[in-house]
This record gives sequence, C-alpha cells and structure tokens, in this order.
Amino acid sequence: MVGLSATAFCSNFCIAADLQTHQSAPSMSSVILDRDSRPFHIKSFQGKPVLINFWATWCPPCVAELPALDRAAEMLAGKISVLLISVDRGGIKKALPFLLDRGISRPHYAFDPKGTLSREMGVKGLPTSFLLSADQSHSWTYIGPREWDHFEMISELRHKTES
Repeated sequence: MVGLSATAFCSNFCIAADLQTHQSAPSMSSVILDRDSRPFHIKSFQGKPVLINFWATWCPPCVAELPALDRAAEMLAGKISVLLISVDRGGIKKALPFLLDRGISRPHYAFDPKGTLSREMGVKGLPTSFLLSADQSHSWTYIGPREWDHFEMISELRHKTES
C-alpha cells in the first residue's frame, strides 16, 4: 500500500463505515515517535483510557474530523487521553506542521510513518480509532469518521471507559 499515490490509496483506504466493536485490545508493541522524535509505546498511556485515532494528511475524512478530535480532547481532559497517530510517510516533518497550521493542539501527537503500529493493530482503512480501557485490556474500534465532540459521542466514550 505504501507505493500507491495518495489519490489511489485514499480511494481504497479512506473509508466511512459505521462500525464499532468491543473486543480484547489488539497487540500494541510497536514503537512510534512522539512530537520530539522520541520513541515510545502505547503502554505509556496505561492507567488512563485513551482514544487513539489513526489518520493521514491526504485522507479527507481524517482531516475533516481533526477539529472535533481537538475539541473532544479538551472535553475529555482528565478522563480520557486523545492520541492522534499520523501514518503519513513524511512522518513528523509532514504531519506536525499540518496539525499546527490548523490549530490542532490539544490531543497528544504520535507518528507511525512506516505503518508498523497501524498494521499491528489491524487498521485497514482511515480514519480508524480505538478506545482503550485504562488497563489496555479492552478496546472498542471505530471505523470511519465521527463527530467526536458531540454530547452523545462524549457520553458514549465516558460510559464505555467507566464500566
């Protein structure tokens, strides 16, 4: 998939399904990079629920939901962390300026330019999000874009991570 053009890739990879499933958390051992190019693991978020969103600059549904994810990060602060993971091949140099230019500042940033973690977690389309329980043993998968900052969505996220 990496060798495809953005247009061809997006038409096959950017999806807008309305699926959410509850299951055991997927494997998440791959190393990704933070905004300072330091390696880290998803396990560093253990102890607090985390909403992980896989996205790319060339994916229109991903870009469209970024402002809602930014607002959701503010609304969920202290309860659920929000982590945006870019799968752009250009990594930090491509995705970080893109986020900053659009004022997306509240979520945590991560970069997976080789797609290692996204493959490990079974991401088959963008955007794909995972809501992880605080102990990271359970997850809910959201395939396609969401209105993350709507009251109903915020309530759903809080409810799922409280049980």
